[in-house]
Amino acid sequence: MAEATHEYSGSIHLHTTASDGALAPQEVARIASQAGLDFLIVTDHNVLTPAVEGWYGEVLLLVGEEVHDTTRAPEASHYLAFGIHSHIPAEGASAQQVINQVSTQGGFGFIAHPFEHSPPFTGEPELLWVDWEVTGHAGLEIWNYMSEFKSYLCNLRRTLFLIFWPQWAIRGPFPETLAKWDELLSRRKTAAIAGTDAHGNTYSIGPLRRAVLPYEHCFRAVRTHIFTSQPLSGVLDRDRRLVYRALREGRAFVAYDAIGNATGLSFEARSGASMCGMGEDVRLSGEVTLEVSSPLRAELRLLRNGQTVAQTEGTGLRYTTGESGVYRVEAHRRHLGRRRGWVFTNPIYVLD
Repeated sequence: MAEATHEYSGSIHLHTTASDGALAPQEVARIASQAGLDFLIVTDHNVLTPAVEGWYGEVLLLVGEEVHDTTRAPEASHYLAFGIHSHIPAEGASAQQVINQVSTQGGFGFIAHPFEHSPPFTGEPELLWVDWEVTGHAGLEIWNYMSEFKSYLCNLRRTLFLIFWPQWAIRGPFPETLAKWDELLSRRKTAAIAGTDAHGNTYSIGPLRRAVLPYEHCFRAVRTHIFTSQPLSGVLDRDRRLVYRALREGRAFVAYDAIGNATGLSFEARSGASMCGMGEDVRLSGEVTLEVSSPLRAELRLLRNGQTVAQTEGTGLRYTTGESGVYRVEAHRRHLGRRRGWVFTNPIYVLD
């Protein structure tokens, strides 16, 4: 990449005992270390706990807030706020007012689980984002692991099976989320992240008690990989800035690492003497060459403005064109007999 050369993987959007999660932040950080993560961003509901931020062994734990108006009926439009220093009051506030409050504090945020499908059997509400006229957000949570899992719980038999083997169902971001992302990208830069929405709670069905999507499972599943301009150093304030800059600028990709570690994947563009990577833009100088390199064999697709322009099976893809546009990559792999989403990169913006 032109500048961002240090890759780290982490879990974003998770809950602790500060709201409705099962474990305290310190214990969650210990589990994250066991799962091989580099960073965590806790986003408890309508509460900010910055005192727990810090390095826990090899894991950097940062704290944001999942902000939403609890008085709204039906509940909707949850916002993941990062880089803030005080709680964002949301009761009676519009989604735009929430976003503005975050920006006023110098923070930024992502629209959480923009689409949901909760079968009636679950008894869970669909916590959609409905305020699409808003401006000022950094981007979208294109893959929410908990939201996708809930969408498959259509009856008791299937639920009992999937709480033990969720990997049989997980396939990737909802198609309508990707379509909405492409729509937003046609108007402005819009970064993408993944969220596990991990809670780690235990549920009972008759005599059966089971932690549904425990933290460690979530931490080994869907991750956000970031690229920073300098290595993380163990200095909290400095490292926080590096992580948040990468997320805000889209120097990142989303990966389902449970079906293959995506560390080392790259997506770059070259035009004339200029080179850039995910989240960056390059000025078109005659032609631009876009190149994907994957650490594992996969079905690689290059999309321009939401439409596939090149596709191959393997570990690399190279495409040369004279067209400007928003280019991003999707990769799929087969796991347990099914084609599943594996990697979804942030775009490269090729400008005229």
